[in-house]
Amino acid sequence: MRFVPPLNQIALSVVDLRLTERWFREGVGLLPAGGRRWMMRGPLASRVQGLPKAASTCWWLVGSNPWAQLELFQFERPLARPLPTDFRPCDIGYTRIGLWVADFDETLLRLARLGSQPLSTVQGQAGERRACVRNPDGVYVEIMEADPLAGHVTPGHNSPVAIRSVTMSVPDLQSTCDFLRHGMGLAETETSLHSPLHEALWALPGATKKSCLFLAGDVLLEVVQYLEPRGKAWPEGYRLSDQGILNVAFGAHNKQDMVAVYRRACAAGAQPNCRPVHLPLFNVGVVYLNDPQGFSYEVLWLKPGKADRAWGFEPLPQARRPAPGALGGTLVKRLKPYIERC
Repeated sequence: MRFVPPLNQIALSVVDLRLTERWFREGVGLLPAGGRRWMMRGPLASRVQGLPKAASTCWWLVGSNPWAQLELFQFERPLARPLPTDFRPCDIGYTRIGLWVADFDETLLRLARLGSQPLSTVQGQAGERRACVRNPDGVYVEIMEADPLAGHVTPGHNSPVAIRSVTMSVPDLQSTCDFLRHGMGLAETETSLHSPLHEALWALPGATKKSCLFLAGDVLLEVVQYLEPRGKAWPEGYRLSDQGILNVAFGAHNKQDMVAVYRRACAAGAQPNCRPVHLPLFNVGVVYLNDPQGFSYEVLWLKPGKADRAWGFEPLPQARRPAPGALGGTLVKRLKPYIERC
């Protein structure tokens, strides 16, 4: 029986790490889970992410999901180019995050105090309401009062919010869905996430689209191809470090399962930035892949237990986060053998 990986990370490139982290933490209730700086810069990071002279500071946030996180990168090199001011959720790319919250009204009040108002009228009856706001980086964030996976997932951390969905707008629905089925091993779900009326929440009333929905662990991956309005392609020269959602990660708890997913994805047409990097010293391995339409995915493994805490899958005090942009040791000498194998 083949291993089917959960979607356990949504990664964003942000221009102000403190501002965006505060928005997710104070606005919606996600919990801080530490961060890394020394592993996010230098030759190894450049090869994995496919970015020249990559250097960033990374912070993590978690909700009630047992094994899922938001990963926030603030890039020093290359500097993040701003999200286009006219960016819409029909444009090509990862476009929207969906969060379930325990207290819908209080969440909207907190977000309003941080300057984020719903983009349109709140939809739904009490207990099933939804709203959509944009975070400080322009990312569309859907707030859900009813959990679309209620009764189907086991709560993990004690948090009033769960990461429930991520949406990608693609130019060819069939191509992406084929890759996710055959490359990642995902299966479509009968769970209902959106109706046509929900398009008004993110300022696309009357929009028409084709879509498919996959359940990956306890996160829904929604793939949409907009027919009207048609989305714009990525800006010329787009890079992974540009502001917005940069990719999603699929995780395993051992090297063998991670390698199996990697090989399956390559057989389905994915192109890796480099060969998988395995760091047994740190109980982790990683590779970034690009599907036939240019979407980036991370495939990772880490050993359960201490590694979950070390790599941002368990809540940690805010003091455990590195300061953005501050200097620190690089461990280049210790990592050199792994860099050379990449």
